Amino acid sequence: MRFIRHLEPWQNVAASARAVLNSNLVLGNIIERVYLAMSGTTFDKANLQTAAHTGGLRVRLNGKVVFGDITGSDLDLLNTYLFNNQVAKYLTVDFTEPDSRSIQGELMGAIDTNAAGVTSFVMEADINGTAVAPVLDSWVQLRDPASVGAKNGFNPALAPLLRALIPTVLTPTAAAEQQYQINYGSGGNSLIKRLAFFSTILTNVRVKRNSLDMYEYVANALASFVEGDYAKKAQANMYVLDWLMDNNQADAVPTRNADGTLANFQFLLTTSGAGSINAYTDAYSILGGI
Repeated sequence: MRFIRHLEPWQNVAASARAVLNSNLVLGNIIERVYLAMSGTTFDKANLQTAAHTGGLRVRLNGKVVFGDITGSDLDLLNTYLFNNQVAKYLTVDFTEPDSRSIQGELMGAIDTNAAGVTSFVMEADINGTAVAPVLDSWVQLRDPASVGAKNGFNPALAPLLRALIPTVLTPTAAAEQQYQINYGSGGNSLIKRLAFFSTILTNVRVKRNSLDMYEYVANALASFVEGDYAKKAQANMYVLDWLMDNNQADAVPTRNADGTLANFQFLLTTSGAGSINAYTDAYSILGGI
């Protein structure tokens, strides 16, 4: 059974401040999505970032950041790519894959607070100084854990998996192809769904796994075209390398080999000049692997 509940009030909602939501209501349930609603004199998702255009939103489970930091605007672009649903005053923090080809796939990544051992759920929102009299409210889409048991066809071994959104800031120094380290979880035991890059200088991406080119010299225009074949919506200044563009969870890329050893990844990005790239690994992982 799925239900939507009004979450507890956010604390410290003000311009140039970090608003905090500490929820006990979600505990004991499966967290599918959180819907943020913004109002006030001047306040929308573009205000969910620091003055330096960093920070924004994050989710902490048991004190560990598992989702973010990501600005409200960047998360909105990623959501629009995935769902093609964009409204200035609303923003979704989603842990599911709504377009999956199965209910198991859709709910894989939703936070089963019991199975994942979650005893503390905290969201934080950095509000920049251009906001005026901001008001932040939120609702959560929950599911009864009994509805995803083995008797209903779900695999209990997948229940502890979470959707993690893990950031890495890259700083190219010249127009060239360079190799970068991209964070996909400290435990090295994730399934990578997609990589999202926010930048005005990124022109091409290549990824090797165990020395094999698995994504070879794909320019942004081609990546956007291919993903459009699967009803994904390309966004300006955002490059998405999406292994789940066909909505099959089996295509997520494991960060370990079949024998349990760590896979060797090489992330090679081509840029048109010096600058910065905000990279996000969108992955499945257990809480201890993020």
